[in-house]
Amino acid sequence: MLPDFGQSVLQLGHERSVSTPRLNETSSDSSSDRIISKMRRPALIRTGIIVGTTAAVSLLHYQTATSHVWLHQLFQRGYYVPVLMAALWFGWRGGLFTAVFSGVLYAPHILVAWKGFPAYSAAQYVEIGMFFVVGGLTGFLADQEKRQRRKVEDTARKLSEVNAQLQASFEQLRRADRLSALGELSAGLAHEIRNPLGSIDGAIQILRRPELPEATRHEFGTLAEQEVSRLKGLVSNFLEFARPRIPRREPTEIGPLLDSVQGLVTESARMSGVKVRIEIPNNLSSTWIDPEQVKQVFLNLSINAIQSTPCGGEVVLRGIRMADSVAVEIQDEGSGIDPENLEKIFDPFFTTRANGTGLGLSIAYQIVSQHEGHIGVRNNHDKGVTFTVTLPVASVKSRTEASSALRQA
Repeated sequence: MLPDFGQSVLQLGHERSVSTPRLNETSSDSSSDRIISKMRRPALIRTGIIVGTTAAVSLLHYQTATSHVWLHQLFQRGYYVPVLMAALWFGWRGGLFTAVFSGVLYAPHILVAWKGFPAYSAAQYVEIGMFFVVGGLTGFLADQEKRQRRKVEDTARKLSEVNAQLQASFEQLRRADRLSALGELSAGLAHEIRNPLGSIDGAIQILRRPELPEATRHEFGTLAEQEVSRLKGLVSNFLEFARPRIPRREPTEIGPLLDSVQGLVTESARMSGVKVRIEIPNNLSSTWIDPEQVKQVFLNLSINAIQSTPCGGEVVLRGIRMADSVAVEIQDEGSGIDPENLEKIFDPFFTTRANGTGLGLSIAYQIVSQHEGHIGVRNNHDKGVTFTVTLPVASVKSRTEASSALRQA
């Protein structure tokens, strides 16, 4: 028989049953027996296959006449099958034990049936020696492979644990970052609200004076209305930033979208004496975006560019085809952005303009991020800045999803 691997299995089952909290002795013993039985079954089946195969090969030897030499040579090679199976399943110990078992069954046949053929008998004994060589070497290599596999599995498990720890740390950092951003938003909102509230409070104090001339009363009433409108716009922008709408994405051509933006800013550009020009290549891919949201981004950037460009200057809206995305550049000829402010340009409430809220670029950044895109800014070599918005192209999958959504609608 092959080595009894059940003892180690029994020990493993005993350790598992000891380490598991037991509600009562009877249920624990029953559970342990079931576990051990399940674990022993594959080993017993494999042992039976090896023993049965070895016995079958030996029986063929004993039942075949010696006149059929070629059959005996074939059966002799058949011993390698159980030897190799034992080596692969149970390692070098299993391979050597099966070689011993095969030799014990085969040697009497050599001794009795081939005693009149000493040269052939010697060759058969050498073959038995080869059982040991093949079984031991194959088992050794199988053990090496199992050890290497266990190392790989242990490494993968440790990497998985490290990755889980990194994910947990990353989530903690994200929560801390959100709390920090919330604090900055609250401070910025309070600062932005305080100024118009101060103006409204001053206007109300003046309007309370009974001897105030009607023209002055109208002036300060208008001032109060303007500051209230400013507060409404500030709160609306803040809510849009804090609770952005989920994009309704669809395949969209960038060319018509930029044409629409150009039409919306034409009057503002004419009043500022600025020319707006569009550069779109013919082979520009369609994008997978919410056209209204992205138009808002382009419109905001175009208005900023027109306001930054002096009279007689030019603003360029340029489309660029990339490998798996489309880039849109909005280039102005203004005074540029100070290098120390480039990293803060998308921060909420950061603005260099006296009447700006500092939320326009933050909202644009958020919209582009929701579209799995990227927005960046750089100073030009000569004058002005260029904002670059990179958006994903409409793939076959996205087109299929859009068609399905339209059919369902």
